[in-house]
Amino acid sequence: MQKILRKRIFRGLKENKFRYLALGLLIILGMYIVIGLVGAADTVIIRTAETAKANRVEDGQFSVFMPLTEKEKSLVEEEGITLEEHFYLDYALAGKSILSEAGRLLEGAGFADSVVLRVFTKRKNIDLVQTDSGRLPKKEGEILLERRFSEEHGISAGDRIIVGSRKFIVTGIGTAPDYESPLRGFSDSAVDSAQFGIGFVTEEDYTQMRDEGGNISSEEYTYAYLLNGRMSDKQLKKKFLDESFAASSPKLTRFVSADDNPRIGSAGDDKFVDKAAGLAAGVIVLLLFAYVLSVFTVHSIEQESGVIGTLYAMGVKRKELMRHYLMLPVMVTFLSGVSGTALGYSRFGVNKYLSETYGYFSIPKTDVLYEPYLLLYGLVMPPLAAALINYLVIQKKLARHPLVLIRGEQKKDRATAIHLSGGFVRVFRIRQLLRERRTAAAVFLGIFISLLIVMLSLDCYVLCSHVKTENIRDTKFAWMYTYKYPEEETSEGWEEAYGVTMKKEVLGYSFDVTLLGIHEGNPYFDAPVEEGENRVLVSSALAQKYGIDEGDILTLLDEEKDRYYAFRVDGTVTYSAGFFVFMDIDSMRNLMGKSKGYYNIVFSDHALDIDNSRLYASLSKEEVEKSAAVFVEQMKGMVASLLVVSVLIFAVVMYLMMKVMIDRSALSVSLFKVFGYRKKEIRKLYLNGNFFVVAVSALAGLPLAKAVMDLLFPYMVANIACGINLAFSWQMYAGIFLSVLVLYAIINGLLMRKVNRILPAEVLKLRE
Repeated sequence: MQKILRKRIFRGLKENKFRYLALGLLIILGMYIVIGLVGAADTVIIRTAETAKANRVEDGQFSVFMPLTEKEKSLVEEEGITLEEHFYLDYALAGKSILSEAGRLLEGAGFADSVVLRVFTKRKNIDLVQTDSGRLPKKEGEILLERRFSEEHGISAGDRIIVGSRKFIVTGIGTAPDYESPLRGFSDSAVDSAQFGIGFVTEEDYTQMRDEGGNISSEEYTYAYLLNGRMSDKQLKKKFLDESFAASSPKLTRFVSADDNPRIGSAGDDKFVDKAAGLAAGVIVLLLFAYVLSVFTVHSIEQESGVIGTLYAMGVKRKELMRHYLMLPVMVTFLSGVSGTALGYSRFGVNKYLSETYGYFSIPKTDVLYEPYLLLYGLVMPPLAAALINYLVIQKKLARHPLVLIRGEQKKDRATAIHLSGGFVRVFRIRQLLRERRTAAAVFLGIFISLLIVMLSLDCYVLCSHVKTENIRDTKFAWMYTYKYPEEETSEGWEEAYGVTMKKEVLGYSFDVTLLGIHEGNPYFDAPVEEGENRVLVSSALAQKYGIDEGDILTLLDEEKDRYYAFRVDGTVTYSAGFFVFMDIDSMRNLMGKSKGYYNIVFSDHALDIDNSRLYASLSKEEVEKSAAVFVEQMKGMVASLLVVSVLIFAVVMYLMMKVMIDRSALSVSLFKVFGYRKKEIRKLYLNGNFFVVAVSALAGLPLAKAVMDLLFPYMVANIACGINLAFSWQMYAGIFLSVLVLYAIINGLLMRKVNRILPAEVLKLRE
């Protein structure tokens, strides 16, 4: 008997090849998304943590106004703390700065305007550089460059580069754990390795470069530290703020623990979000797959009801029938799971997502990590779910009497008892939908889940687009200069301001927030500030990120003083290019204990001639524009892939569910053909009614999917320092809705061919 039953397996596969092909495609797509996202996330999270530990990543860093003396360093090191100088100089690179090994300008090589290279001495104890190629500099005239910067500019080991007034040979390309996310400033919202990079030279070269000048801002006195388990970050910071230490110590300008440093561990943080999204997608895919499979299985068993009853009556045991009917769906789902897992781990899955990570973060490239739980999910979950669902359905069917199964008797649907009025076509369509409500629910669920993935990709797109357009629109100044040593008097054309960098936490991440004191009528910010030490206006980017409304109390931490400030929010200023809190400059001077006329930031509509040694940093509108464009470039690959997958899932689910509707109605269609109904009339009765299911599902699913994704999306970009404007235009909603209807029309056309193949003789098959 089992030999005969095995032959039926292949016959069933052949007869329903398109149905099983569609079901397999659904599983493959689901496994591809989950394995690709989560596999890449696990690889980055685990490997970067291992690399950071091996390279002795810092526990934190602090910057001071003047270098520590030997006595001051000893006061810290006596506590068991390891300190290392990470002083640096920033240089603007000239257009023709990349030379070949022979010293000639490389063809097509060079730098655009505003490209900055930050130069360090090579590290000895903390934040050790890991080389991808070549080696660390050993003598004067040698430099190692950070990997992402080198890739953006086509630089390889052996090339030469001009920094300041000195020529260097590039001895190596590598990465540093404290610049995993190579941001120029802590408050930068995006990495732009085309505009900023870091390099490492010998101590002798660094000293000579500092003495020669040519750097675009003053030297930054930063110290990295390892706590070695001797004290906490807060205790170390308190030591610097203690009066006995501060009396002889230079002013502490910044203190940042590794946990609060956006450059450290950022790739892993980013992938934690991807992993959460991937696991959530895995649950959604599992639910969708299970529901579709249940509808699919119920229909298949109903079709096989007569065969099951006959075999049952002939003495075939329930266990044998169970094994037979489990074989095909388990085999198909297992093979689909294997294919989806293999695709997820291929260069189109995990490696694709890894390449996007390597193209943004400065981390060493590594082999793909194969986590056992993820392999089990991809290989075991599909056949296990198929076996469980089919077992429950078949068990229920086999509990019925063989004669009931042979006759194909069905329980009376209570929906048929509902009284309906109207024309025949209208009443028939409604009853058809009521009979197929389970399948219609699966169509809605499939459309909703597909729209969730669509909304994820489109939210990424609109976020990046808004950042790009709004940052450019809102940046009205040509240059912003941040002083280390302010000049005594301002010049004509300047607009002075007073800025203090503070901290605020959101969703577990701490970001820099600039408290900016400005004059009323400042031409570069539409911020009508009023006098008052507790009255502020917030930028739109800050309001969106932190959910701040007018009348709220905003609390900010001044890490330098270890003090919290509370302000009442009077309103929001349209400014998306950074996290800013605006207040009256004189009120801010009084609040911070500064003298009248004090300033440390200057805005201008043109470049100013300022001694670079006086500056912490300078920022041009051109740099803002280039940085804003990075978002769109980095995200477009993921946006495109998510859109394609969501469309395919939508099409597969709709095809499967609508095909089930048609198959279940085959007898009725045959009967209508016997009575002389034409193809157009049959389409109106059976297929056109599905249009309303799809249209209503799309209309209801669109706002629901948008609301759900907008609620989840801030958590997915919690580690990104930018505003979250996710507003869609009405054209986008209309485009999505029309796309759903176009897909329906295509699938409807395919299914009409199925209807046309139903013969009038079909109705005779169930005659007694």
